[in-house]
This record gives sequence, structure tokens and C-alpha cells, in this order.
Amino acid sequence: MVFCIVAIVVFGILGIFSAKYRTYFKEALRCVARQATLRKCDTDFDNKIKSKIVSKLIGKSPKMAKFVYKRFSAISWVFVVIMFASIGLTVFGVVNAVLYGNCNGEESTELCLLNPGTTGDGGFSSIGGSITKELKAPSADDDPRIGGENSSVTIIEFGCLECKYTKKAEETRKALTEKYGNKVKIIFRNFPIPSHPLSREAAEASECADDQGKYWEYHDKMFENQKGMTIEKMKQLAVDVGIDGEEFNQCFDSGKFRDEVEKDRQDGLGAGIYGTPTFFINGMPIVGPAKIEEFTKIIDEELVNTGSAIQEVTMQKPVVDVCTE
Repeated sequence: MVFCIVAIVVFGILGIFSAKYRTYFKEALRCVARQATLRKCDTDFDNKIKSKIVSKLIGKSPKMAKFVYKRFSAISWVFVVIMFASIGLTVFGVVNAVLYGNCNGEESTELCLLNPGTTGDGGFSSIGGSITKELKAPSADDDPRIGGENSSVTIIEFGCLECKYTKKAEETRKALTEKYGNKVKIIFRNFPIPSHPLSREAAEASECADDQGKYWEYHDKMFENQKGMTIEKMKQLAVDVGIDGEEFNQCFDSGKFRDEVEKDRQDGLGAGIYGTPTFFINGMPIVGPAKIEEFTKIIDEELVNTGSAIQEVTMQKPVVDVCTE
């Protein structure tokens, strides 16, 4: 019966292409059905296939044929275990891909065959569709910024407060702020990803925090508490960072910054952005939470030409991972 279980899967697949294998599939299925109901298999299917396999092996390796003949049942069990383990891992991967966008789990950025964009060295949240359009340097607008206002290097980040990859990029953003201080200016523009629940609401909430001069404190708190975010939690976090709760709630509930968030998103789409986080260093794009060395290389080169104008650069989109719609 053990071999018949494997045969059902193997010959079921091969039977798509050949009638001969469909006959084997039916015999294996009958054998399993009879034994499952405590009846003897009347086709002698396993011994028939065993003889066919051994007869083919004898001509190539008598020792191997003898080994398979004596241990045919044990080998069958090994294949059954492998088969069910493979099915289990496939189901696990599909469920994770549906729920989290990555077949390896919620926090993973490892290679996932169900998510072809994944490179295993980072990631981003994508809005879906083609990623072959060009990225173009966007405007800085009047969004929250940190660093030197008159610095010669401007970094514009389009991010989603509900995107785990944008959260991961925060390490780099903070490291750059510490390393360069007022030599660089970092601007955060909202690019909510529809597939992330409450991403647009989170963006609007951050703008309300900015309205009270507490943007970066709230920004950091949102990422620290990204899991299980709710509207009530957004409002509580505002109070936790010293924001006037009543004023914040009025701002948020009225949708005061709904148009501002949409403007950021439209500007991002106009720049060709296809996922978060996306950075522009004096117009030059980096997609995903890349290694800090990729940032410092560009920044250091730009600082050599202090005072140079922001370049209008277009660049073919690299294929990396992002958060998807």
C-alpha cells in the first residue's frame, strides 16, 4: 500500500501526458482504496511495478537492483515521507504568500519562489503591475524633514508606515542622520500601500502629529508598534509622545490631511515609484532597505560637489523586493 500511495501522485501527474500511466494510476488508486477498507489489493500492483523497476536496474547495476529488491518497502516509506513533507511545505508557503506576501513567513525577506521579485537581500512593498518604467526625481514638497535645511545633499524617502520594509530601512535612515548630521537633509513623503491595512490612515495620523511639531517622535513610535495597528492605537500613541489628544483626534477624524497624503502618493506615482521604501539621493534612486554602503557612496560623492544642484536623473528600475498591492 505504501508504494501505491506514492504511485497515485507520480502516475497521476505522468498520466496527464500518457495513457499508459493513467492505467497505472487507476490500478494504484484501486489498490489504496481496497486496503483502506481492509480488503486485499487484488491487482498486485506494487509487486508488478517492483519487478519492472528491478528488471531495468539489473542491466545497469545488479547490486543496485538487489538493494532495491530487498528494501523496496523501506524505500517506498522514504518517498511517502518526502512526498507529504513537500506537500506540507508547499501549503505552508502558499498560505504565507497569501497572508504576508512572502512564502517564508511574515518577517522573512528570504528567497521565495512564489514571489519572484524577492532577492533575499532586503525587500520592498510593491503596488503591483509593471516595474519597467523609469524612476524620476520628485520634488521635495513641504513634507517632514530632518538634518540641515541648506545642506547640499537631499534624501527624499517615499515610505509606508505599515510596510515592514520601510520599517527595516529606518535603521539606515537613523544611521545616516547620525553619521552626516546637518550635511544631509532627509525628507519623508507618504506612499501608503493599499494592501497594508490602515496604511493611508497611518499616513494621515503622522501628518496630524507633524501639525503639532511631533512628527519624528510619532513616526518612530508608529514603527515600534507596527504590528496589530488600529485607529485607537494610533490615537493612543499620539498621547504617548506628548501630543494633545483632543486636538490630534479632531485633526485625524476630520480627514484634515487626506488630500496631503494623496498628493504625496500621486507625486510618487508620477516619479515612477512602484514600491516602498524608495529613496532619491539628489535625484538618484535606491529601492528597498539597501545596505548603508550604497547610500554613503552616493552621499560622499555628492558632498564633494558641495552646493551642486539636485540632478534630474532617470534610472531603469532595479528588480528588488518591496510591499505589494
